[in-house]
Amino acid sequence: MIIFYFALIVLAASTLGAMAGVGGGVIIRPAIDAFGYYGDASVPNLISSFCVLAVAVTSVTRHAVKKTKFNTSASVLLGIGAAAGGIAGKIVFRLIKERSDRRVLTLVQSVILILLIAFVILYVLALKKRFRFEIKNRAATLAVGLALGFISALLGIGGGPINVAVLCLFFGMDMKSASINSLLIIIFAQISNLLTGLATGELMSADMNWLHTAILVAVAVGGSLTGTFLNRKLSEKTISGFYIFTMFVIIGINLYNIASCVG
Repeated sequence: MIIFYFALIVLAASTLGAMAGVGGGVIIRPAIDAFGYYGDASVPNLISSFCVLAVAVTSVTRHAVKKTKFNTSASVLLGIGAAAGGIAGKIVFRLIKERSDRRVLTLVQSVILILLIAFVILYVLALKKRFRFEIKNRAATLAVGLALGFISALLGIGGGPINVAVLCLFFGMDMKSASINSLLIIIFAQISNLLTGLATGELMSADMNWLHTAILVAVAVGGSLTGTFLNRKLSEKTISGFYIFTMFVIIGINLYNIASCVG
């Protein structure tokens, strides 16, 4: 029965993720954590990574077939930086995991994620029109990607909502363009994340149910196809509205996780 609930979470998250460029992992990981089903904190992170990668690859492929425009030069540099940051974030995640229990790790991840999402909401609602830059320097672009990849791997999320806000702030993109280019960054970061898990043995040693994971990945692909279709059909204003709605959902889930950890 638990797989049914997880499948509903993944379907909703992957649809919103592809539609608003948030990847879905920022919902999937904390939502699965909220059930407390897995004793190993690595498992929700890994499930999230597989689903997020499937969503991002499916969405980018569909956009490419439809000849959607990408800011390729910036996104590739950001993606390379994100890949390196993903390795660093995975290492830090393992260090925290080895020195604490699951509740402490969930608490740390939830608090950091709430703070980041609160900043994202503040920027999108109040600061976006006043603060917008257009970074051209390659080193600066790589550094931004490094930070995004680190956050993504440390928190076990795709990092989509943070990516979107950063792309709007530092690269002058609108929400719709940022949501599409965010998916390219997610692909780089999650491949790096999973390869690091494979190299360190975490991927094989985690108490994973691979059948459940395969089902959830398939559901994620279905949701991503729906979300990508909606992204192309909906207006910039509507995409922004769903983006903000998703941010509040994420905060709510993480507040519940914090209450569960300290209660």
